[in-house]
Amino acid sequence: MLDVTNGHTFRTSPLNVAAERDFNRVDIEGHPPDAIENALSSFEGEAKAAIQRVIDTQSFPVDDDWNLIINLLGLIAVRNPKMRSMFNGSREQTLRIIGNMLASDKVMWEHQMSKARESGEAFSDKITFERFKRFVEESDYTIEFHPEGNLRVEFKALDKLLPLLGERIWSVLIAPPDGPDFICSDHPVALSWKSNNSGPVGFGLKNTEVFFPLSPRVGFYGSYEDPLKQIVICCPGNVATMNRRIYMNSERHVFSTNETFTIWDNGTIQNIQCKL
Repeated sequence: MLDVTNGHTFRTSPLNVAAERDFNRVDIEGHPPDAIENALSSFEGEAKAAIQRVIDTQSFPVDDDWNLIINLLGLIAVRNPKMRSMFNGSREQTLRIIGNMLASDKVMWEHQMSKARESGEAFSDKITFERFKRFVEESDYTIEFHPEGNLRVEFKALDKLLPLLGERIWSVLIAPPDGPDFICSDHPVALSWKSNNSGPVGFGLKNTEVFFPLSPRVGFYGSYEDPLKQIVICCPGNVATMNRRIYMNSERHVFSTNETFTIWDNGTIQNIQCKL
């Protein structure tokens, strides 16, 4: 394993570094804290079996297995600490903008307070417009989001993402018999431009491609145009190109089953050391 932030390498199980404690924990009356974890575990088991069938047969997945793999890919793409932080950053920015708008107009603030009380919200009479305005302007506060809200945002994002993934034309990429192998990372769903385009990239944009390693020997690749065959036996350069995208998409950790792995860099295949 390679820590891309400091170049350190070490040997461990991905379970020790590729999981975040209590990420799916909820606090809902009548439900255990691990209710979401338990609900997802059955699906994840089925998806794991679907992936294993593709790995074992090195063939394109049948419809049910394809659906399971696409759903797992989507879950991983939107439900991870990095994306949760981005979602919450956007939500916080929106709330601060709303607060500034209300603090700028007493009539607007009183109207919204009246609507909130009509809906059943209880507010102390001590909360005046002047006090609220001072609170907003001083900005001496933090905004925290409940886990339930995080899950709601993430699953709504998944609902929007799945049709976009379904519109792509997918292929199974097989590493060459003599290597090199595919790598994985803490963010294994790599979305990138096909060409030398720059700027923000999105799952719904044309001329983009998605790569998701299923194992060191097998990967899943999707694009909108110029599709590949359903089964593609890669050359070393193809593997190095996909590995570069996984490497660049990582937040901290890159996983390799070998002491070295290859990436495409400046027109050539480069070897990256992972040995202790």
